[in-house]
Amino acid sequence: MDIAELKCFLKVCQTKNLTRAAKELFITQQALSRTINNIEKQLGILLFYRNSRGVTLTEFGEYFYEKAENIIEQFDAFQMDIYAKMAGDKSKLKIGFSPGTLRILGIEDIINLARDYMGINLDIFEYVDKVCESNVLEGTLDMAITVNPSNEADFSYFPLMKHQLVAVVNKANPISKKESLTFTDLKNEQLILIDDTFRMPQVVHKHFQAEGVTPRVYSKLSHDLNLAYDFVSLNKGVFIFIGSLTDIKQYNTIVSIPIDVETAVWEVGFVVRKDMKVDQTIISFMHLIQTSYR
Repeated sequence: MDIAELKCFLKVCQTKNLTRAAKELFITQQALSRTINNIEKQLGILLFYRNSRGVTLTEFGEYFYEKAENIIEQFDAFQMDIYAKMAGDKSKLKIGFSPGTLRILGIEDIINLARDYMGINLDIFEYVDKVCESNVLEGTLDMAITVNPSNEADFSYFPLMKHQLVAVVNKANPISKKESLTFTDLKNEQLILIDDTFRMPQVVHKHFQAEGVTPRVYSKLSHDLNLAYDFVSLNKGVFIFIGSLTDIKQYNTIVSIPIDVETAVWEVGFVVRKDMKVDQTIISFMHLIQTSYR
């Protein structure tokens, strides 16, 4: 067995569910099941009890989990130490972040990781998705952590994370009673979207086009999420946004419902200019963030 297989095993232990673990690892459930079965076959002993609700560790599985967790911690520390050694002397990176990415990754964590493990000083800029892209193309940013531009001619893209979309709905709307929604459920609703300087509206429109539906847009907004929530509170429409960035605790009249469509995601990664030579500092920084985020 190898480190990748051990990380798959730990993810199943953490989620207690093969389907959820596979989604978080960005692999199919079948591939994850094969990996777990392969580990058990090599050991000649069961690691999990399986049932319709998920999985639980066997007694040996508990012992194996402790050992595997310790190995992964040591391996991650080893990787970070190697990245720091490779980076050498202090250097600087100019990095753009699209809105929401710094909130999820943690600006303080990113700065500290870069400084402490690699000796890199960061110049951090927050721009909307398309402005991130234009600054990378112009060379004013070394790289950006932003939404996948799906533009292989101009950019090299390295995935980092995916987050599911949700619909923020007024409780008076009949669809608010559903546990999850599809775009078919939303075809007759007035929509509130963020504006087209972000990539996410393109994802939404593509899904409606696949349903043969022209969406009805009530409003397009920039950064003011509270205004979007206010519109939903007034029952003016349904706000489609990113689940992990949706915060409606102070609103009593609205709910957030997952959009249960596998491709309805906010996909974020590292973007660099296609014709730029990606130096070791950038590669090491990407690996550091990928390791830390996961």
